[in-house]
Amino acid sequence: MAVEALDGRVGALEEGLPPGVYPVEQYTTYRFLLASTAAQSLKDDEYEEKRRQAQDQDGSYEPIIANAWTAPHKHFQTANRERMTARALWQEYFETHDAFLLPMSFLPAFPHDHSYPFWNRRLPTSESPRRYEDLLFWISFVTLTGLPATVAPVGMTKDGLPVGIQIIGPYLEDATPIDVAAKMVEFIGG
Repeated sequence: MAVEALDGRVGALEEGLPPGVYPVEQYTTYRFLLASTAAQSLKDDEYEEKRRQAQDQDGSYEPIIANAWTAPHKHFQTANRERMTARALWQEYFETHDAFLLPMSFLPAFPHDHSYPFWNRRLPTSESPRRYEDLLFWISFVTLTGLPATVAPVGMTKDGLPVGIQIIGPYLEDATPIDVAAKMVEFIGG
């Protein structure tokens, strides 16, 4: 509904991801780089245990964190190169497009869980419980690449919970997603 309300009012809309943008690959790079920022908190006596955990990559949170904390610098450099490649792909897309719309989350507003450890938190969904960490997927595109983003309200669920849409703009052009959000509110309310 929100996207259809914009069609023709703010220019042409085009469906699909930019060429070369692979969401799972970008998310994997984002997770590695995000986790690596906390590597300095690892105590020296914990290092070998984390290296052992890192060897058992089964997709779960703890081994991913352990890998990011103990991986050789070469792996960090590879991830950083992937980040810059992703930024270049998005920049190329924005040479011919003003903004990109995508979900901000896979569910509407929810009660926050502050329990520890983080990787044990779960969110109820209509299908099955999901990991809290899954919330990072949709924001990973902008966080990985440093692109500006704005979230605009686009409606409510049948239970009255707010639903938003994420608007991404070109690198260093923060006003663009804000302008698109303002136009959305003008056409669909907010």
